[in-house]
Amino acid sequence: MNRFVNKALAKIGQLDQKQVIAIIKDLNSDEEKLEAAIEAMQEGVILVSSGHEVEFVSQNCRTLIPLFAPSHKRPGWEGMMLDDVIDSKEVLSYVDACLRGSRPVKDEFDFPWGETIKTIRVRVVRTDALLGSFLVILDDVTEDNQKEAKLHQSEYLASMTTMAASVAHEIKNPLAGMKIYLDLMSRKLKKDGSMTQEQSKQYLDVLYEEIDRLNSIVVDYLFAVRPMNVVLRLQDLEPTINETVEFVRPELSQHKVRIHTSFSSSVTRVEYDAEKIKQVLLNLVRNAMAAMPGGGDITLSLDLDGDSVVLGVEDTGTGIKPEHLGKIFEPYFTTKGDKGTGLGLTIVYKIMKEHHGDVTVSSKVGEGTTFRLFFPVPEAERLRLTGLDKNIDGSGEEVR
Repeated sequence: MNRFVNKALAKIGQLDQKQVIAIIKDLNSDEEKLEAAIEAMQEGVILVSSGHEVEFVSQNCRTLIPLFAPSHKRPGWEGMMLDDVIDSKEVLSYVDACLRGSRPVKDEFDFPWGETIKTIRVRVVRTDALLGSFLVILDDVTEDNQKEAKLHQSEYLASMTTMAASVAHEIKNPLAGMKIYLDLMSRKLKKDGSMTQEQSKQYLDVLYEEIDRLNSIVVDYLFAVRPMNVVLRLQDLEPTINETVEFVRPELSQHKVRIHTSFSSSVTRVEYDAEKIKQVLLNLVRNAMAAMPGGGDITLSLDLDGDSVVLGVEDTGTGIKPEHLGKIFEPYFTTKGDKGTGLGLTIVYKIMKEHHGDVTVSSKVGEGTTFRLFFPVPEAERLRLTGLDKNIDGSGEEVR
């Protein structure tokens, strides 16, 4: 259509009045179709000129974010300044930040509507086709967020049920041991009427040992099930990995274990809690060290895999038996005997879920094991990686 219009404009002096009217009608028809298509979208759309004057507002914007009432001189918001249309300082600040290229992390905003609260995601789009203008696109993500929260809660409850069953099983053993020794003490007292100091100490030592074991089980359980105070910040993973490596390097050296890093240049920032991820890495690195009693190599890597940054922890240890691979994230499952609590990998799994990520494992007996931690790439970073932020320097693409 643009090609046709350009040709018509080039020959405008040669066209008669009827032909000009026909072109105008065609253009008007196309504009009406475009507006109808935009109005049919679930997203709200606001078209704004380079001077921040509103040129178009789709009707469903009224139900997404607070808007000032249009001027009594106008039927709508067209011709008004954007600051006089959107009744939200947070959204206006976000739009300004996007246009400046600062890429704010927060792109979702909550607004009260009656007895409910809506969560609206905001995007700012600039392209060459808009000739200096830009779009503010509004998307209601309330239902999606609620579904995600319910899924997260269901997963949490399921893990709680599994862990509670595991704890009940673990508690049975020390309780059974305590009952046996109390029965022995009772029989001894009934038979002899007294116990020597040495006999009393023998029985009491066992009872104290079992009490300590019970206490350890309960403490570990509480640590694993209590809600974590995870503070997500948009940052690079490399510094946290390097700090963890330097912290654990002396311990690894004593066990003749070498540690290496390999970071891809394409990796972007992700949202994570540095202290919690250090805890994850320490658990995985120490597990790897335990799997290499004669020494070996550990490699920490960073790479981009689709919409995720992947942190790999690879070792050259003894590996994990295939029948154990499906159980290693279960509470209290351990192959270390009395030396392991069986909660280390459960906590790793929980921390990654708190980061809206995932963890996988692959292993070959006699060759080694690789854990892969998946961190979702924030949308703003995805757009930056695909070059959609080039509009900042005038090339005309999408920014967040």
